[in-house]
Amino acid sequence: MEQKDSAERILKQIPYEIVYSARKTLAVQVKADGSVVVRAPKRMAKYKIEAFLKEKQDWIHTHREKALAAAEQKAANRLTEAERKAAVKRAAQMLAEKTAHFAKEMGVTYGRITIREQKTRWGSCNTVRKRIWLSLKLAPYPVCCLEYVIVHELCHLLVPNHGADFKALIDRFCPEWKKVKRLLNGGYYV
Repeated sequence: MEQKDSAERILKQIPYEIVYSARKTLAVQVKADGSVVVRAPKRMAKYKIEAFLKEKQDWIHTHREKALAAAEQKAANRLTEAERKAAVKRAAQMLAEKTAHFAKEMGVTYGRITIREQKTRWGSCNTVRKRIWLSLKLAPYPVCCLEYVIVHELCHLLVPNHGADFKALIDRFCPEWKKVKRLLNGGYYV
């Protein structure tokens, strides 16, 4: 009886949404914000859904805590507008200096450099207009990472693909690029 009471308390403490659809099985999802969604067949009785939730309560609790902790961490890492502007200014100056240095060394010309809060890329470029976009997320990384991304984008201004010529060019100006790329992708640098 005590387990039933604790399960009912958990169900009352954690609000959940039921989504009925043309499916045959029950599923529970904990979203990134910690909300719980139950997906159920169209005509399933609510008591069966509640029994399923009681059965999955430990899983729900564990994954909900993880999601809430991750959301809290993400919020803590978010910069204020003033901090963001200062970081962009510092990053823009340093990245502009590094880009000018490597462009001269490589014999390549470029147009404008823009620093953006890109979500999925460290850098990108427009090979026709010779523009380069670099991610603000590069700022806290070691200098070797910044240099790699800059060299990578400058190489694209000369060779627009990732073929053998491109890799030979990167090897020439950033010999440790494979190790640095691993570090940028969440790995380690040896």
